[in-house]
Amino acid sequence: MVTPRRTCVGCRQEAEQAELRRFVLRQGRVVADPDRSEPGRGAWLHPDPACLELARKRGGFARSFRGAANPDALEATGWPEGGAGR
Repeated sequence: MVTPRRTCVGCRQEAEQAELRRFVLRQGRVVADPDRSEPGRGAWLHPDPACLELARKRGGFARSFRGAANPDALEATGWPEGGAGR
C-alpha cells in the first residue's frame, strides 16, 4: 500500500502525511485542520517551531495558498503543542 506523502511548507522536505499537520486558509488566516477534512487547499507543516519559522521567512503559506496568508493565529492556539493537529 502506498502511503500519501506531502511537502512541508517550512523546511520543504517531503514526509508521510501522518507526520505532518494540515492547515487551511479561512478569511485570510491560517487555521489548523486536525481532522484533515476542511474543504479547499491545504498546507502541510511539520509539528516543529523551526518549520513554522521557516514557513514565515520563506512565505511558505502564501505560496501554498497562492495568496496572502497570516499564520499568526497559530501561536494563539499554542501550536505546535496545542490542539492544532494529531
